[in-house]
Amino acid sequence: MTEGGGVQASPSAVQGTASNEQPLLQDSAVAGNVHVGDVVHQYHVAAPVAPAVAPAASVGTPAYAQHAPVQPVRHPGERDLIEAYILCLFLGWFGGHRFYFRQPGLGVLYFLTFGIFGLGVIADMIRMPYMVQRYNLQRFPR
Repeated sequence: MTEGGGVQASPSAVQGTASNEQPLLQDSAVAGNVHVGDVVHQYHVAAPVAPAVAPAASVGTPAYAQHAPVQPVRHPGERDLIEAYILCLFLGWFGGHRFYFRQPGLGVLYFLTFGIFGLGVIADMIRMPYMVQRYNLQRFPR
């Protein structure tokens, strides 16, 4: 027994450890816990420390695959933002981009009103990313 009422680990338990390591058993009284009365002491076992291991050599990755840009996979029939902008720029006054998005009613309206007097084409140029995303998500849910 120690002065604080704790129990020391037996020398045989300490002998199994190296000289620079601390014993794995620790008394709760030694750790600073104060007990009154008849209390069973609980020993805390410290988790063993795993030795540091050098990382294994990586499996050879081909040189062409290391720096290859990742491009999303497109479904046949998916609409592209650049194509939609080109159609809106050159044929938007006649509703070309609306036919591209399978909106023939608005395509005819744009054709008859010269792109809703130009205002519809300007608004569509601003909304084009949303229109492409909405079309692709409606037709090809992910």
